[in-house]
Amino acid sequence: MSSNKYQDKARGMLVGLAVGDALGAPVEFLPSPSDFYIKEMGDKIEHYHKNSRLPAGVWTDDTSMALCIADSLLENHGYDSYDIMSKFYEWAYHGYRAHKQAPIDIGNQTLRALDDYEKSKIIKKDAIKTESAGNGPIMRLAPIIIANTFLDKKYPTLKDGFEKGNLIIEPEDEDSEYIELKDIAPTLKMAELSCRETHDSIAACTVTEMFATTLYCALHGLEKNNILNYASRWMHGEEYDKFWLENIDDLVGRPAKKDEKQFLDLGGYIVDTFAIALWGLIHFKTFKDGMLAVIRLGGDTDTNAACYGQLAGAYYGYENIPKEWRDGIYLSYELIDIADNLLEMNECTIKRTRFEDDEYFKEPD
Repeated sequence: MSSNKYQDKARGMLVGLAVGDALGAPVEFLPSPSDFYIKEMGDKIEHYHKNSRLPAGVWTDDTSMALCIADSLLENHGYDSYDIMSKFYEWAYHGYRAHKQAPIDIGNQTLRALDDYEKSKIIKKDAIKTESAGNGPIMRLAPIIIANTFLDKKYPTLKDGFEKGNLIIEPEDEDSEYIELKDIAPTLKMAELSCRETHDSIAACTVTEMFATTLYCALHGLEKNNILNYASRWMHGEEYDKFWLENIDDLVGRPAKKDEKQFLDLGGYIVDTFAIALWGLIHFKTFKDGMLAVIRLGGDTDTNAACYGQLAGAYYGYENIPKEWRDGIYLSYELIDIADNLLEMNECTIKRTRFEDDEYFKEPD
């Protein structure tokens, strides 16, 4: 796969996130298609439109938090818990990376995490994990995946052979001869850390690693069925394995079924949003068709669509997002620049975390 193809896919992932967020936000938690939803909103959801909450083309917390992570990765040449949490705090309380007319649509668990961060920046070893499993951690993942695309600065595609954090890869270019084992464990580790910042639960961390894997696979060109197969990959711990076994049908069984009724009006549970994003990718042939189908499910439309947008944007690429959507999104050109800069990072390591149980823990400055 050429570097230009990767650029198109990286742009698609980040812009797709913002597009889904902006299209879904005006109709969030409106009644489902079984009521008046499609009749009253059907024409409007294909186009950006003004409403009482947002100007046309403006995104909400999903994209704002993703940009907080992107800015931090680029500024620090890697992952720094304290800087990311500080940027989240600036967004929530001072409008950093938010449109001045957009509401700070912050989730309850994220708000609690920021309040706790203000009191104590360090998470102690004996801290009790939360039961919260909201979809916030996966709505903001794109920057981490893009920044970790080329840890070895090669351009691989993926091939069957996943064994925990390893993927056997070979180049798409027939003139190249190398075949190697690519370790994506560092990417999944960083994704897990980003989840723990606000949602330190087994459920949220497991699904975040799984979604990170699907995004990585879509960015590297796997076909849809293989993306679904790889969706069951995560890295960390027996408790994760237990959660997976208890929720296997909800996580990967439902997306394989075309029936949309199983997803109508679903709220902010991370398992549901993960399944909806996969469902939208697998059962529709274009970015646009999948996006409209996801939004018409009702429920938590902005985050469900933002997660679908990341996955489908990586799969189809930026150029296959409808022009009206990609050009009409707030900060459209800046989003492209950010995606390009993340893709070009020469280093994206874990610099320090605020978790005492983590090997990268360091005291705050």
